[in-house]
Amino acid sequence: MRFYPRINRIDSPADAAALMKRAGVSPRGIELMTPKLDFVVLHLSQLRHPAATILKQEALAVGAEAAVHRGLVVREVDYTDVILGGTLTQLRLLIQKLGDQQFGLSTLAAEISTALEQRNQQPTWRIRGQRLNLSRPLIMGIINLTDDSFSGDGLANNVEKAVAQGKAMLTAGADILDLGAESSRPGAAPLTAEVELARLLPVVRRLTTETDAVISVDTYKPVVAREVLAAEAQIINDITGLRGMNGSTGMAEVAAEYDAGVVIMHMRGEPGTMQSSPSYDNLGAELHRFFAEQIEAATSVGLNEENIVLDPGIGFGKTLTHNLALLNHLEWFISLGRPILVGASRKSFIKHLTNASVEDRLSGTIAAHTIALLRGAQIVRVHDVAEARQMNTVADAIRSTGI
Repeated sequence: MRFYPRINRIDSPADAAALMKRAGVSPRGIELMTPKLDFVVLHLSQLRHPAATILKQEALAVGAEAAVHRGLVVREVDYTDVILGGTLTQLRLLIQKLGDQQFGLSTLAAEISTALEQRNQQPTWRIRGQRLNLSRPLIMGIINLTDDSFSGDGLANNVEKAVAQGKAMLTAGADILDLGAESSRPGAAPLTAEVELARLLPVVRRLTTETDAVISVDTYKPVVAREVLAAEAQIINDITGLRGMNGSTGMAEVAAEYDAGVVIMHMRGEPGTMQSSPSYDNLGAELHRFFAEQIEAATSVGLNEENIVLDPGIGFGKTLTHNLALLNHLEWFISLGRPILVGASRKSFIKHLTNASVEDRLSGTIAAHTIALLRGAQIVRVHDVAEARQMNTVADAIRSTGI
């Protein structure tokens, strides 16, 4: 007699519940067993020796696992990362046991609890008093108002063509239009705020008066952000992640004043230097900490956390390996509870893999964005809207199936 065992992937409690329902398990049985079938792995950074030792002991006591540095027990190291793994039931028991512990473990228990809650929640994106519907992935269409766009589609000072392109993108299914007047390609030179605004404001004003589009502006200058928001733009897409560049600071305060949506992007260095041998000791941990710190800094000056979206910055201070790892591991950022935007459209990592020219990278873009959506992205930033809309529809149907 053969039983034909097969492996099933459990990505969420809903997956575990659906699996048991198909097997005929009772509703009460599903309720009891779901947390026991949903296995979660957490990466904890730099715990001190006593905290890591107690954590490991308590994890083992509830049936979970905690992998630590090999030198921890003999005190060769004072700090260690911890790879903590267990079912939801085990981790909830562990949270209870850590709640009264010293060495920061009670704080860690609260953070683990929050991470588990965020894992399966649908975040919202608030922009100027409204909330965008993220129940399906959103398409952000790129309108380049530059004269040196890497993709060759710059429309600097051509207002009519830019407005026409925006309207065509809306017809093709764009949810957001992202206007940028300063190139951020590797080695690009900065623009003055005056030149940037001269390119942006006529197009922003036309699109906000002639369409119902949600308008995003790609800028890191607070003075530019203030002017475009006053002209009814709704989102600021900041490649510096609200840190500013060339002395420009205060973006979070401007966004808070207008209740604007904000995209916090990660970039190592600046456009002129970002691709000069970028390196990371721990890519996921460093970007996670960057986003957590920038969220905290932004909310401390009045920006609502619900206004924030995170962008790992594909191609911005990243090697080919870094870009591929980020696209494949967006779960690194889910515990932060904010929507994730990915912009891989026509980027050079596709050339490194396929040797395709800029105008021939659509297939590579679709592949990268499909993986990103299946890994948890809610927004993709694209040049080719119609193709992206079709991709979104199919990828979302695959991701959402409960069979």
